[in-house]
Amino acid sequence: MPPARFLSDSTTTLTDLDLADYEEKQNRQPSVPPLKKSEVWAWYIQNATYCGYGWVAASLLVPLLIQDMASKAGVQASDHTIPCNTTVPGYKCVTLVLGRYLDPGTISLYISSLSSILSFFMSLSISAVADHGSYRKSLLIAFSVLGCLNAVAFFIIYKPSLFWVGAILSPLGWTFFNICGVFSHSFLPLYGRAHPEVLDAEARGESLAVVRKIEEQKINDLSAMSVVVANIGSVLIHGFCIGISWSMKESSLSLEIAIAFSGVWWLLWMMIVSPWLDARPNAPLPKGTNWVVHSWSKTYNTLRSFRKLPEIFKFMIAWFILSDGINTIPAILFIILYRELSFTHTHSIIISVLLALMASFGAYVFMVIRKYWLLTTKFMILLCLGFYSLLMAYLVIVPYFTDKAGLRTVAEGWVCTVYIGLIISTFYSSMRVMLSELCPVGDENEWFSLYLLADKGSSWLGPFVTGVIYTTFHDYRKAFWFPLGLIVLGVMVLLTVDVDLGKDQAREFAKEKKERS
Repeated sequence: MPPARFLSDSTTTLTDLDLADYEEKQNRQPSVPPLKKSEVWAWYIQNATYCGYGWVAASLLVPLLIQDMASKAGVQASDHTIPCNTTVPGYKCVTLVLGRYLDPGTISLYISSLSSILSFFMSLSISAVADHGSYRKSLLIAFSVLGCLNAVAFFIIYKPSLFWVGAILSPLGWTFFNICGVFSHSFLPLYGRAHPEVLDAEARGESLAVVRKIEEQKINDLSAMSVVVANIGSVLIHGFCIGISWSMKESSLSLEIAIAFSGVWWLLWMMIVSPWLDARPNAPLPKGTNWVVHSWSKTYNTLRSFRKLPEIFKFMIAWFILSDGINTIPAILFIILYRELSFTHTHSIIISVLLALMASFGAYVFMVIRKYWLLTTKFMILLCLGFYSLLMAYLVIVPYFTDKAGLRTVAEGWVCTVYIGLIISTFYSSMRVMLSELCPVGDENEWFSLYLLADKGSSWLGPFVTGVIYTTFHDYRKAFWFPLGLIVLGVMVLLTVDVDLGKDQAREFAKEKKERS
């Protein structure tokens, strides 16, 4: 038997939960349509297609394009009167931006910060609408169309002096991608409650504790499988991008073609699977409702519910801290590989492919471990964060003792990619599942919007701080101290979250809300 301490998140006793069983059974929610395999696979595929854009184009290709164009439009770092020659191995160039010369890698970091801020406000202004009617599905399709058009628009950057256009298109692309993520992720708790095994357990009159455990495992399975399929989809897109890069000798135009392809691929598969993606509509939005005002007011009301839902708010604080730390790690890694270890476009794309393959493999392995040992979602998150902390400790401590290690060789770059890939999908999947367990019924989009809000509300900070650290110390490796500190702080907050108590709070909150309406 696995150790008992691994099997529970909560100090709440089973007797406490059983006391609520009679009332819970008397107030069962109306039966929902059982989840169909065709519906699940439609969700998997649409998730894979928009993630393909985010993980390949937005995260890798667009920053490479902006850095390339900014370098070609710049001057040598040592002599600002000499134009930059990007054909010289190990070139060091800077570009004039708003009266100040900046390293092209720093420019892409600042644009990433801008993307996070824009995503933050756009998500808050629209996502709550998707909790009504069939907007969840229709808006998912609409923003897929916008994402495709934005990806194709990168062809506008046909000469280096237009690199600033990327500062407009990149934040828009990230915004469309992230809003689709909110709508897509909000299906997860609905699917967990509609899973046939969960409905069967309720029909048999199983205790609340048993039903919750089954639902937790099924949501974990759905989330893990969606990550595996998403990574497979991104590998396919990577394969096309590598072919384009090789055939066009790693030109900037090859990056633009690859970015456009990822956007077209996103929309094409979204339209193919949409007939099988059940909207699972909620109550209609009242006529004449202003979407922006409605979304912001719902967010305000949600924040006011802090006293009734303290556990989910502690989770959100932990996510606010951790997401910035985890998101910053690959950003710093890719810049060091590309700017200092002389990785080419093709090498960078292959690194991204390796990351996706390892993410799929890691998600599957961790899923098997979780199911065999019956590990809780919270434990899986803490396990992943432990592995992240070990890597960060190596990257920040070793460089103080030697200049031969600490991400200073190409081999270390490949090893770090494999290591991060094995844990990254399980971390994000488990955080998504934990929110699904804690959010009240009927407010899924609202809470996943806040989830994105917490992510993007902090993720502008990591790239910004990294840019400041490099400008100050001229060493990107010192920036790894920042995500390490955030991980330690986030773990301290996450340890205070009682998941079972949070589920009780969400159930009571949803019940009170239903009674008031």
